[in-house]
Amino acid sequence: MKKNTILLTTCLISTTFFGQVGINTPNPHPSASLELASTDKALYLNRVASTTAINNPQSGMVIYDLTDKCVKAYQGNPAGWSGCIIGNGGLTGSVTNLNCAGAYFTPSFATVGQAYTGTLTVPYTGGNGGIYPAQTTTVNGLTFSLPLGVFANGDGNVVYTITGTPTTAGSTSVNISIGGQSCSGANALSLTVNPSTGNPGGVLPGTVTLAQNSRYWVASVYDNDYMPYTKPTAPASTAVINADGTPDTLVDVQGSISTTGITVYIPATVTGSGGTVAAWSTTTTIPANLTQNGIATQVTLSWAAQTLTTSNTSLVATIKAVGNDLLAKKLDINAGIGNDYLGLLLGTFQYPYNTTGTLTTYQLRDIPGIPDRMFGQIDNAGLYEHNFLYLPIQAEDGKIWLNNNLGANYSNIDHPVFNLTQQATSNTDVNAMGSLLQWGRKADGHELIERNINAPNQGAPKYGIATGPVPTWTPNYPYRIASNDWTSLTTPPAGDRWLASSPNNPCPQGFKVPVRTEWLKILSDAATTSNTNGIYAMNKALKLTYGGQSINSSSTVLNPTVPNYSAADGYNATYNATYTLYNTGVNGPGIGNTEVNHGKPVRCIKE
Repeated sequence: MKKNTILLTTCLISTTFFGQVGINTPNPHPSASLELASTDKALYLNRVASTTAINNPQSGMVIYDLTDKCVKAYQGNPAGWSGCIIGNGGLTGSVTNLNCAGAYFTPSFATVGQAYTGTLTVPYTGGNGGIYPAQTTTVNGLTFSLPLGVFANGDGNVVYTITGTPTTAGSTSVNISIGGQSCSGANALSLTVNPSTGNPGGVLPGTVTLAQNSRYWVASVYDNDYMPYTKPTAPASTAVINADGTPDTLVDVQGSISTTGITVYIPATVTGSGGTVAAWSTTTTIPANLTQNGIATQVTLSWAAQTLTTSNTSLVATIKAVGNDLLAKKLDINAGIGNDYLGLLLGTFQYPYNTTGTLTTYQLRDIPGIPDRMFGQIDNAGLYEHNFLYLPIQAEDGKIWLNNNLGANYSNIDHPVFNLTQQATSNTDVNAMGSLLQWGRKADGHELIERNINAPNQGAPKYGIATGPVPTWTPNYPYRIASNDWTSLTTPPAGDRWLASSPNNPCPQGFKVPVRTEWLKILSDAATTSNTNGIYAMNKALKLTYGGQSINSSSTVLNPTVPNYSAADGYNATYNATYTLYNTGVNGPGIGNTEVNHGKPVRCIKE
């Protein structure tokens, strides 16, 4: 007895020091934590009346079930305990259905001549808990391997490992047959194999470089208690944060990506005579906890082969769901925006952006909208008239802008045409024109416009000229136009009134009024289009409309026949003016229609 105790103690010390145990062997195999080396003894498993006797089972546990007279293994939640692995004849594995449409590859693409290591996940329903055999098949230089395993009792997945180097570009199809069901023929599973990188034969010719780190936002929100809105200090989440407990106007938008898809544009830099971009496809899976219906959904970013030139610099691509529409999780306004103002990441695609095949990312994100700076605040009419929500978009300059002008009807949750994702349908779309703000002036009601839907070139301020101080204004003078020039005030300093950090910044938290150089970057790209004035175009992100301007003491709105937007810089006390985007140029102080006291549209850019 004493000798056995000494041996056991030695074994325990060995376990602590080496992390391995050998019984009847002084040198357990280095990949084993426990090796049994007896030639005349057996491993005697724990014997239980049924699997229900095991409290809090963990994946990998093995027991002998006395009721079914066989060995079973715990496969984790929700798969649960397996059927009989050993004993009782062993149960032959079967499933009711293989979800061929829901199967997915990770990574979602391979490249000719490059080693590929990945997995193929095939969901199934109606597993019987039985054993399925190992499988190996090779297609196009890729070997698909499935080890011996056990189906769950109910729903689960089988996961093939894939290794090898593909030799042929295109769609590599593999037939799967397991558990009495198959994915074959028209339902065969296909891995996209892209052409080899480098030139020739690569996806991109040497004359084309695509924008990097692109993003697309899905607007999805459900909230009826968001006032007072608070500036986010934490990352975006799917949590619900009630504001004051008082019901507000319900905002209910189900953001989605359909199986037919949406068209997106990836900006490109094109030199010389341009060239042809080869087709590309990449797929990501949006997890169930980020969908409204709790269904994990595959989404594909793809484009067909197309030619880009110096006058056609937007790559046309499609984002679409696979099998069923993606229903993005509806987010709470106070929880779903995040302290980076980018919302919640749903999934990430990858695509090559240069001729050597270097990959960059394309993020699919979910957001409830960006609230107006005056969201939930009383304006100079004593009303809550700034309940605007905007959607971030990535423009041709690679920067993040808002999708509509400040005050656009499409952004107004109290307006009949409210639609978070809608942008201008033409350069005279009155529902997209928005407010007219005097340069450097806070958005507090003076800028609101009554647009005439039936006569799109006309409009008027909602309240005309106000009189008397209003506490919500900065400075607190209500005067609107030159006859009572608010710009003569010195607090805050004139040149600082539209800085991002200024209380007069009219843009939402995290955004600012663009400066001259930022407008010029947009114009340098927009001017390459054949569209009149080079600003509005369906394949351009900002879709800038005409907007008009208020110019005199009666605050009439000129016929809006050109884009006429404010920039944040360039204030000059001598000229009492600032830079303004006017048609396809950015005018400096004192040149043309740039007076500070004129009201003009504003489009915001991320700080």
